[in-house]
Amino acid sequence: MRDQVYYRTALVCTMFLASFVLYVCCHILWRRTTRLISALPISVGVSYILGVTCTVLSALTALHLAGIRIPINWSIVVAQAFEPTIVLIAWSSLYFGIKHYVTVQEQRSRLLASEATARQAQLQALHYQLQPHFLFNTLNAISSLVVSKQPELATEMIAKLAGLMRTTLSVPESHAVTLRDEIAVTEEYLSIEQVRFGPRLAVSLSISSKAYDAQVPRFLLQPLVENAIRHGFARRPNGGEIAIKASVVEGQLWIEIENDRSESPLQSNEEGHGLGLANTRTRLEKLYGDTGSITVSTAQKNRFLVSIRFPFTTESLIASQGTGE
Repeated sequence: MRDQVYYRTALVCTMFLASFVLYVCCHILWRRTTRLISALPISVGVSYILGVTCTVLSALTALHLAGIRIPINWSIVVAQAFEPTIVLIAWSSLYFGIKHYVTVQEQRSRLLASEATARQAQLQALHYQLQPHFLFNTLNAISSLVVSKQPELATEMIAKLAGLMRTTLSVPESHAVTLRDEIAVTEEYLSIEQVRFGPRLAVSLSISSKAYDAQVPRFLLQPLVENAIRHGFARRPNGGEIAIKASVVEGQLWIEIENDRSESPLQSNEEGHGLGLANTRTRLEKLYGDTGSITVSTAQKNRFLVSIRFPFTTESLIASQGTGE
């Protein structure tokens, strides 16, 4: 009975020491990027050799401590070696399993970081695409006032443009702002257009208090309002109205831009396919995936309606997507 206690104690100690040898073997196989289908048989073979060694050493230790002088029965040793071998095989499998899991997680983290970087670059390109487009159209409007010999209005429009450009270019790297800030920029842009069109241009705002704090893509509204003026209002001799509405419904921010349609027929490539709509659709897809959308339709009284939906959040858009994304 005493020799069994000695044997079990010695077996645990020798297996503990053997685990370090097995660790070195597994580590070398992993560092050499040995295929798993090849590494496992090698680790099984090494585990069996170590298992036999542990069994022999444990048996010799038990016989020595118990004072028994009998030769070792190798057939019994080979049979008993399966016990430590199974334990060591399980240890090596656990090693490779943990290593594989850590590697997969690292690859996933690198992939997410790469996707976030790519999305940032795409958003940056879209962001910078809007700025010269807006500036060109505004300068074109100023040029029209000069040609039509309205220098006072042109001067007023230049002053307003200078203020707007200070606002829009103050944080050129920002991809998101609060809806309150976006509305303020849009109102500055509309004030420029009101210098051009005078009382013909009516503006209506209906923004809920909660919606004001929502994070939205920068330059979300201005290009859509510009489309409404260029393709709708500017073609109406009697002028018209642009209505902007925003509210939070069931965790989503709903934004609607509605304007009077042109009284003359539009070209097939003008309605719903301008830079503003195409750019906004792409930006929403990059930021929100399937949870963001933009649709165009004809509202009552022959008015053109652009509807935008995406999740309501007061946190940074890029940060929230990166931890989703």
